[in-house]
Amino acid sequence: MPATTFPTTLTRHRTLGALATGLIASAAALGFAPAAQAQGQELSSVTVTRAPTREAISLRGKAAVVVRHEVRLAAGRVCRNAFFNHELNAFDIEWCSQASADKAMTRYRAIVRHNRRAGGEFAGLPTSIVLAAQ
Repeated sequence: MPATTFPTTLTRHRTLGALATGLIASAAALGFAPAAQAQGQELSSVTVTRAPTREAISLRGKAAVVVRHEVRLAAGRVCRNAFFNHELNAFDIEWCSQASADKAMTRYRAIVRHNRRAGGEFAGLPTSIVLAAQ
């Protein structure tokens, strides 16, 4: 039986393709750096914004199911933003999301309980919950 060289040839093509892609990316990056300096731009003039790691949820006119859903979504957002800001490890995103949501729902239950005792429609009580990355 004749030996086939197909897997070796395919691997060689992939390696050469990856090398060519890397060289093109390096050349493009080096090509842009002198252009930025020629235009008089400095690297220090670039501003980096941080993703928000706090979010407020309004409580007025919402059922508990809606508040719970919004809290879960907001908790996920603030924890992912904390990860993107390098404030949180990737392995802690789920934990952070759960802890933030639990804390916000505990606060929500306390507000609702206090409101029932007061007998009003959030009269004098906070009308929003603030979630933060834990």
